[in-house]
Formats: sequence, C-alpha cells, structure tokens
Amino acid sequence: MTDIRRVLDPMRPADRALWQRLWTDSREQLPFAHPGVTGPLSVQQGRLQALTLTWQDSTVLYPLVLREVGDGRRDVSSPYGYGGPLVHGDAPKEEIGRRFWSFFEDWARDHKVVSEFARLSLFDDTLAHPGRTRHRSINYVRELPAGREALWSGSAPKVRQNARKAERVGLTVRVAEDDLLLGHFERIYAGTMVRLDSKPWYRFDHSFFTALHRSCPDRLVYVAAEQDGRPVSMDLLLLGRETAYYFLGGTDIEAARSRPNDLVKMAVMEWLVGRGYRRYVLGGGVRPGDGLERYKKGFAPDGGTSFRTAERVLDPAGYAALVQARRTEALDTDQDWDEDSDFFPLYRAPMRPRDRERVPEMSGGSS
Repeated sequence: MTDIRRVLDPMRPADRALWQRLWTDSREQLPFAHPGVTGPLSVQQGRLQALTLTWQDSTVLYPLVLREVGDGRRDVSSPYGYGGPLVHGDAPKEEIGRRFWSFFEDWARDHKVVSEFARLSLFDDTLAHPGRTRHRSINYVRELPAGREALWSGSAPKVRQNARKAERVGLTVRVAEDDLLLGHFERIYAGTMVRLDSKPWYRFDHSFFTALHRSCPDRLVYVAAEQDGRPVSMDLLLLGRETAYYFLGGTDIEAARSRPNDLVKMAVMEWLVGRGYRRYVLGGGVRPGDGLERYKKGFAPDGGTSFRTAERVLDPAGYAALVQARRTEALDTDQDWDEDSDFFPLYRAPMRPRDRERVPEMSGGSS
C-alpha cells in the first residue's frame, strides 16, 4: 500500500483546513501543533509548514518553521512549545517512521536544509527520531485526580498554605472561556514581562492574542484571581484532548504578597478536574533547577518528566561552513562565542560583548 505525502502551507485555505482536520483526529490534540497556535507563535521566525504522511490507518503530522540561514541554505525548528513528528493510528511505528523520515530527508535535501531541531512532546505520541535526542530539563505534569480533596492533598504544603492565604484576604476566582478577560490579561502579562525584563520575543502584543482567539477560540481558557472584582493574577491555558497546558501568565506586583497565583493554579486544576481532563502540564523553569522550576514542582511534586529535544545535522559541509562563518563574525566583532556550548545549531548560539578587565591608567604613561 502506498502512502500519501504532503507539505502543508497554512496560508493556503485548503492546506490549513486539512492540517486542522489531521490535528483534530490526532491522539493528543497537542495545542502547539494546531496551526492557529503555531501561526501566531511563528511570526517573524520563518515560514511555517507541516509535513504529513498517511499510511494505512495512521498519520504523521510534523509542524516546522523553515528559516533562512544565508547563502541559499535553511534550517528547520519545531515551533515554540512541545512538538516533533506526532503520530497516531495502529500502523507499525517502525515502518511508518521509515517512510516518514525518507520523505522528510528528500524534502530537506530539496530545500537545502542544513540542520533540524525539535522540542519533543512530553508523551509517547511522536515517532522515534533518527538524530540525537537530549534531556534538557525537568518539566512538571500533574496527573489530575477525581476530586478536590485529592487534588489539594497531592500538592505541596506551601502551595496549599499560599492558596488559602489568598482566599483569606478576600481573593476570588473567575474563569473565562472566551475573550472577556483579554484586556485584563494583556495588562497583567505586559506588566509582568516588563518587571522581569523578559526578552522581546515574549512581549506578545494585542494582535498576537486576537489571532489566537480568531483561530482556535475553543482551546483558550483564562483563570483569574480577583480583588474586589478586578483581576490581579491570571493564567492562560491551552487545551488538548485530555491534557491542558499552562501557556502564559502574570501577577500585578501590588498583589504578589497575597500569593494570588497559587490560588489561580489550584483553581485551574479544579476546573480541569470538573471537565474530565487527565493531566495538566505546568512546564519547567527558564534554566534547570531555578526558582520557577521549584515553584511549579509544588503543584506536581511527583510529576517530574524529562523534556527532550531532537537534533541532527543534515548537511555536514553546509553546517561546518555556517559554524566557521559564526566563528569569523565573533572574531571580527570582538565578541565572545562559546564553541563548546550545547546550543543547537551551534551557528545560532548567541554572541555576547567581550568582558574586559579595566586596565588602570599609569601615571605619566603615553598611549
């Protein structure tokens, strides 16, 4: 039996409709593989596409961002969040994997793709990758119990104390499955990003959020802790089939001492339990073992899960040329560039201004 191979462009209505249908049929309905989520997240990153292969009763869906790297070369990366070559159906995984990777490699060769990088799903819904897979960090996943009491008792004592403190000072919870709270969320989120001095990429604007609501309104949920009817801490969730994902959030600095976000996250999980969801993915920290990772662990003390990436060099000569060009650029601009970094692809590893020790001026010296 032959397979059906496609390259989908979400800018073409027929391709986008097929992508959404394949996503709807998928086992997990991973939100980060939906074109309505990947599209806004990939703006200015490159050209969003999806490679798909259907064989027997099974389908592979692999969303990718195709990026220019100069001299006619390109590389590919999975969009922000979790991803990889998602597979569903009962066909033998080894055989459908062989077929898909043959298709992918032919496509990559035709498009002069030098390297591939993917942030993999936390669950067993992806094909085995022929390249190198690496553990990057611990992400936390809460398996949701049937009732409120088990949910609370399964969270860390400090989380329970903080959430109850928020309730004692009068904070209440509101859930919105539409864009009614969008304006409040934008205010809180923007203020949080400024306070944390976040990278520009994370400072999403109004057009980003409206694009999300336009493309997948039934997959977004806002949960807010409110003081006297005004939201002071909010989380935005993305919904899959049986798994929900923390996406973005923030807290007004004036309300932080009341611990509103602990209340928000407990309310999120209560809401998910009430709607039959099995898991809540909180994610991890910015760096392994940081304060954010420890905070998230409090909501899923036994839920540590390996977050892995997949990577491979598809054109060794092209990759070496790009690394050499980066090395030369660092020397020419007198910047530090760590060639021993585990950043992949290495030619995209950031450069930083070189630190220089100040040389004391010598009395009577000349320059």
